Amino acid sequence: MDTYTQFVFMKRVKSFFWRAGMMTLAFFLAYVSENLGALELDPAVTTVLGLVLGEVSKALNNRG
Repeated sequence: MDTYTQFVFMKRVKSFFWRAGMMTLAFFLAYVSENLGALELDPAVTTVLGLVLGEVSKALNNRG
């Protein structure tokens, strides 16, 4: 692989892990809130929350 291909591939992998981490965080928060009874999040809300957190992670990832 040339340097450019390695650079692009690494950015994509890094972005994938950021988004996967944020989606995991969203499901974890839904699990905790469901067990606490404080919030009853619908699966659709959890998915949207995960996507929003993914965009937040993208913004944080691009800053650094």
